[in-house]
Amino acid sequence: MPVGFLIVYSEPGELVTFEEFQDWYDNEHVPLRMNYLQSFLTGARYSALDSQIPSWAALYDIDDTATFSHYSYTRLRANRSLREADLVKRLSILDRRTCELIADSGESPLTTSLASKNPSKGMVTHGLGDNEQDAKEWFGKGVEILRSNQGWARTRIFKCIDNLRTGVSVPPKPEAQAVPRFFAVHEFTTFTTSDIASEPFIQVAADSILSLRSSDVSLSDLRKWGLYKAYPGITQGNIKGLTDLSH
Repeated sequence: MPVGFLIVYSEPGELVTFEEFQDWYDNEHVPLRMNYLQSFLTGARYSALDSQIPSWAALYDIDDTATFSHYSYTRLRANRSLREADLVKRLSILDRRTCELIADSGESPLTTSLASKNPSKGMVTHGLGDNEQDAKEWFGKGVEILRSNQGWARTRIFKCIDNLRTGVSVPPKPEAQAVPRFFAVHEFTTFTTSDIASEPFIQVAADSILSLRSSDVSLSDLRKWGLYKAYPGITQGNIKGLTDLSH
């Protein structure tokens, strides 16, 4: 099976306090995956640096796409705690996208990507339209340009194989579920502040990405993110005394 990837955009909104949102994510939602499932290789959360909504993104490297239909994972959503079930109903936005890896520039010696030892501190994401060949061609050109940007660490292209956008601010219309079929994730060594102007290469990187606009690729939803936290996990070998519940 292809290598999997999970990205979840979220926005607490007016009905969930920031403290409640963070406590749930940090102490319940992420640990139930990272601490017990060997299929969740890495997990990290990033906060928006561009003042756009949603303002949070959680990303997970998954061993393969079969995990998304495996009981070890599906049971977590089917048997949510009372707290999680109540909180999820009150979120402004919860935008979950299960994906498969299409192209990868490879891990960099500068970071450990999404792993907790030395995670990539900054990230740029954007859509690449719905054509796989066009997205792959864009990837080849994009990586060559980004290699010259200070702080660039890694670029990957993913295909969204399933998605669901829910939340009190999400309209009940089919168009609310429309997302680009292909998208890019670019990792950088820093983005340590919400003041984007203080990190010039961030804007340089974004400008480099936008310079690759073409009639064949529809660049959309360009977002800039800074690391909030990369989580230890049972697969990374830095969680002690826990049992693998993948089976």
